[in-house]
Amino acid sequence: MGEMDMVILILKLIVALLQLLDAVLKYLR
Repeated sequence: MGEMDMVILILKLIVALLQLLDAVLKYLR
């Protein structure tokens, strides 16, 4: 597994977390 693969994996994880947070905020409103 290259360094680039790790960076992409981390970015995907961050995007998924942001989408989850956005969904939670919409649900709370």
